[in-house]
Amino acid sequence: MSHFGLFSTEHILSIGGYLLFYLIILFVSQFFSKKSFATVISCFIVIMKTAELVIRNGVYGETIQQLIPIHLCNVTLILAVITMIFPSKNVFQIIYYWSIGAVAAILFPDSRVGFPNFVGISFFVTHFFILFAVVYQMVYSGYRPTLKGFFASFVWINIFAGIVFKINEILGTNYMYINYKPAFQSPLDYFGPWPHYIIIVEIIYVVLGLLCYLPFRKRHFKYTNI
Repeated sequence: MSHFGLFSTEHILSIGGYLLFYLIILFVSQFFSKKSFATVISCFIVIMKTAELVIRNGVYGETIQQLIPIHLCNVTLILAVITMIFPSKNVFQIIYYWSIGAVAAILFPDSRVGFPNFVGISFFVTHFFILFAVVYQMVYSGYRPTLKGFFASFVWINIFAGIVFKINEILGTNYMYINYKPAFQSPLDYFGPWPHYIIIVEIIYVVLGLLCYLPFRKRHFKYTNI
């Protein structure tokens, strides 16, 4: 297997196709019970992700320790599934800001195969589901990102990264690409050696997180008599 070309025709069509697919799903969801629809689609995603992991282990020979769901996007996916079934304003805040990682993964995918291979399909479907879960809860639950939520997400991502760093040392893995750079082409290639690229990623996360918050900030207007 080999990575399909970054921003190749296949990559661009994949992004556009899956985006259109989820927009259709969002439109269709309005004709069903919101709770039932969220539960059904979340269960489907769990089944799909489980099947992907089984195939990657049984067919492609990836080991169990390589398939532990502790990459940031996998953890965000788990939280997205949970909060779709059991809505939570606090968990939504984490998912909203951590979904930045899903966007990065879609633009710079660590996917060895593309359409029509099931593993490649699952990669995009599950990553786009994170974004779908955010939009779905904003539309139907009325949730909105907050500045407090951003700070909480920043604290939790650093705590989690510290834990994953130690797990990587023990297992010889590189979850979250925090112990060294990934083998595939990514923006991290331009951010210097370890640990400099981690610091730069932290800064980018803060900048992008604040930008994602700005459209939803509360505006206070002062009126004066002229």
